[in-house]
Amino acid sequence: MKWIENQVIERIRGNLFFSLQLDESTDIQGLCQLLIFVRYTWNFVPHEDMLFCEPVSRSTSDEIFNTVNTYIRAKNLDWHKCLGICTDGARAMCSRNSGVVTRILELNPNASWTHCNLLRAALVSKHISDNFENVLNTSVKIVNFIKSKPLQSHLFEKLCEEMGSDHKSLLLHAEIQWLSRGKVLTRLAELREEVAIFLEDKSDFAKYLHDKEFVLRLTYLADIFSKLNDLNLYLQGTEGISIFAIHEKIRGFMKKLVLWKNHINNQNYDCFETFETFVMENKAKVDDGLIIEISEHLNKLNESFEFYFHKEMNTMQQKRWIMNPFQPDVTTGISTKVDEELIDLSEDSSLKMTFNTQKLVQFWASLQTSYPIISTEALKVLLPFTSSYISEAGFSAMVGIKSKYRNKLQLSNSLLLKLSRIEPDVNSIIERSKKQAHPSHRPH
Repeated sequence: MKWIENQVIERIRGNLFFSLQLDESTDIQGLCQLLIFVRYTWNFVPHEDMLFCEPVSRSTSDEIFNTVNTYIRAKNLDWHKCLGICTDGARAMCSRNSGVVTRILELNPNASWTHCNLLRAALVSKHISDNFENVLNTSVKIVNFIKSKPLQSHLFEKLCEEMGSDHKSLLLHAEIQWLSRGKVLTRLAELREEVAIFLEDKSDFAKYLHDKEFVLRLTYLADIFSKLNDLNLYLQGTEGISIFAIHEKIRGFMKKLVLWKNHINNQNYDCFETFETFVMENKAKVDDGLIIEISEHLNKLNESFEFYFHKEMNTMQQKRWIMNPFQPDVTTGISTKVDEELIDLSEDSSLKMTFNTQKLVQFWASLQTSYPIISTEALKVLLPFTSSYISEAGFSAMVGIKSKYRNKLQLSNSLLLKLSRIEPDVNSIIERSKKQAHPSHRPH
């Protein structure tokens, strides 16, 4: 829909700043589709909209950059208004010498790059010991053995019905889906008795579900991945969640990891519900080796979070004045002019009264006229995307639109209409098109 695209472009042109989110994926036809989202403020409220979707012949940094740059310049958008770029960690996107981000930062050195928080959290969860890795892989094989064949799946469902189980099916694991592990393992742990009975004469996998050491590791993994799932759900975020709130959530999770480690070392398992339930119901003895293994895993998770997020969180700590500009003796450390504006703002009693009633981006965007310097500094932090979740949702929509029955479809317009937050003004579209009715439809 060109009308919607024009509305987005006009809004961006009318804004002092915008930020971009870039991602690419392959469609059913085998074409690499580049999807770009833009974030800007409209009436002081943050808005996220699809900017464009274009096929690229190769997913190289040159091809992707040229596609983005050509579009930006063709629409008369200013790279100097771009505050930030959010991408995954792919080499084509963030290579230090010739990546897409590097090329964009050459055009605007004041912009910043954000490595998707969701992807970093997913990388953290991949660090597990060989024993846990074997349990995870075996669990996936067990689920696939039952789910991969419709007859097996149907027979298992009938068994669950006869046994009065709370659930009647297992869940498939998908490596590309961050939230699948916890749900898959939890469901398998809950249906382990039913699965063991079903597999008894069909597969050697049944022996694993009778092995207490295996089930103890399975229930622990189900619990820890469920907790990681909850964190990932929060990191997906909405337009109202700030980077500060995300970092607070991550810091809180890191502190919980230390708490859980201490509890496990003291043989207190109430932090892991599925694990504790199995221990109590089966009077299972948790040997010291498994306790050490769990403790080391929790410690490794904490170290991984520290590695992926520490630098960014430290930088954000220096910008806490954005969270509350009215606290005593607050300074930015940026420049004298910025600190002077912050002092004036902190003594503005009318703003102090409205501060808690507005979202952070909304509050700082509304100060562009009265406090332009410090408002700009705040928006540099608040306006960039924090994750590429919206792109992942866009690619999910792409799968529904461009199917094997419509594999020649040009995606851009259909996807824009599907994903846009802007409601089309039908009357305006008809008026602008100035198309005459077909002669056969004219009254005689």
